[in-house]
Amino acid sequence: MVGGAFVTVLVDGKSMPRAAALQIPANQIARIEVMSNPPAEFASSAQAVINIITKKAQEEDKLGGSIAASIDTLDAHVISLSVSRGMKPWSFNGFLRTTRNEEPVRSQSEGVSGIGANRELESQLSQGHFTTLGTTASLRAIRTLSATDSLSWSSTFFTSEVDYSTQGIETRTRTNTQTILPVTTATKSPGSVQYHSVGFKSEQEDKYKFDIDLTFSNNLNKSGYQSRRGTQWFSNQERKQERTFEFETSFEKTFKEGRVLSLGMSYKDEDFELGFSDLGYAGPGVVQSNLFLAQQKDQAAYGSFQFKLGKFGFQPGLRVEETRINWSDGAGLLSGTTSYQRVLPSVFITHALGGPGTLKASYSQGTTPGSLVDLNPFRRAFGVDFALEGNPKLKPADRQTFELTHEFEKNGLSLITTAFYRDTKNEASYGSRLIDNNVVLATTINLGRSESTGLGSTLKGRFGKKLNYSLNWEVSKISFSDPFFASGFSRVEKSQSNGKASIDYKPTPKDQFVFSASFQSDSHRLGAVDEGYWENSIQYTRRLPNKVSLVITATDIGVETNRVNRSFGPDFSSQSLSANPSRALRISLSKTF
Repeated sequence: MVGGAFVTVLVDGKSMPRAAALQIPANQIARIEVMSNPPAEFASSAQAVINIITKKAQEEDKLGGSIAASIDTLDAHVISLSVSRGMKPWSFNGFLRTTRNEEPVRSQSEGVSGIGANRELESQLSQGHFTTLGTTASLRAIRTLSATDSLSWSSTFFTSEVDYSTQGIETRTRTNTQTILPVTTATKSPGSVQYHSVGFKSEQEDKYKFDIDLTFSNNLNKSGYQSRRGTQWFSNQERKQERTFEFETSFEKTFKEGRVLSLGMSYKDEDFELGFSDLGYAGPGVVQSNLFLAQQKDQAAYGSFQFKLGKFGFQPGLRVEETRINWSDGAGLLSGTTSYQRVLPSVFITHALGGPGTLKASYSQGTTPGSLVDLNPFRRAFGVDFALEGNPKLKPADRQTFELTHEFEKNGLSLITTAFYRDTKNEASYGSRLIDNNVVLATTINLGRSESTGLGSTLKGRFGKKLNYSLNWEVSKISFSDPFFASGFSRVEKSQSNGKASIDYKPTPKDQFVFSASFQSDSHRLGAVDEGYWENSIQYTRRLPNKVSLVITATDIGVETNRVNRSFGPDFSSQSLSANPSRALRISLSKTF
């Protein structure tokens, strides 16, 4: 979306941990709103918003829901149960979902790295397995107080465990010498998310809306990593926890002639803890134990007003934000504070073209503070040859975005075309340098400025009553002004493109075929990743008696990655090319009751 922007996932307009939000069953979703340049009511860090709108809880005194299960040739299993129950004045929605996926992994890579006469050709062939386990349980209750007022409560629990291991052979060739090393790696990462929300809502249709929400979330993730490369051995343990409390309130008043006033405020308090213990990239004799603590407080208020003048519609808005971040180490020997305030205007304009077309223009300002883990000043090792170090002096990125959209809809044909331009100051990226023991150290840094431009469109239509089609694509280019000149260029480029085409064919009321093909290509000359991704799939759905559906999906996926380490050191560089294709056949059964 709009050049790979930071995408925020919301549920009914409210924040929820992303891992939990993406587990909501499709049969509980009423619609999905997509905003590539969101208005003032959304946090300024959201360059784009996906808002999942859930169906209203069932009010009738009966039980409804569905049960579904799937299995595929990659040994992936999914079982889900979704229920709804009305018990006036109460209504309940809930779901339980378990997933298991064990996928074989085979990769092949080749590249070059080193300095001067020590420059080496590298190649590696490895195979292993990738296993994920996950369970999600969610329950939402709504208590109707009157014709306009209601109370809501929701809780979601999400647990996951990732297990990844590979074995391979690495060949390193230098002038007149060749070294063959056995390489093994193993990663295990269990995590859990708790999310609880209490809200009050008052709404009188076409007159006003009023919301108050209190939410609490706890995200805990542990990880263990081990690797052996020849005689070099490495081990790492890490624990990360994020506890968040959030208060949000909004008010919307509708006046005559379609004028709407929106006001709101929010408060967010996040406690962050990162602890890790390495047995070091220099060997098992080096031991480090570190603890990084951070607290971030965000306060915001916004206002916007919608009105019309002839064929034009306007929505000016203003958002005011204040952020304060305090951090320290576990012993209190190192500490720091970052604080900033922002006044962020926005304006949205629509113009009816007198036919089936509409023109939309928007401008907004935003701030991206970066993640708290990027402020961590301690050095963390992730293998015998790679380490990561945060930057406590990292500045938030400030951006302004212009967007122009043309929408055309007539006789079942819809065409939406969007062009955008984004100007960002203090853009953040990773730079790397070579330190002792031939270890590459990556550090988060601010760039001077980035400019992003792009163009994309979505086309939807149908042939007759049985065949629907859709096509979407986007191309974008980002130019970075780099004050460090570390890459040897004063301006470096990133370009990306993606697209997807699909055909939906229903030969009979009970049968449906969906054919789809998609691709994504990223090229980043700043020393990150050049990646190509493509996917083709065929899906067949058969509606069986007793509200049972059978779905068979065949998927072919290809991934090719070219990695280049951007270096601060003289003459050092590292480049590798790898590929990891996969294919799968999935069978799913679901029953609605």
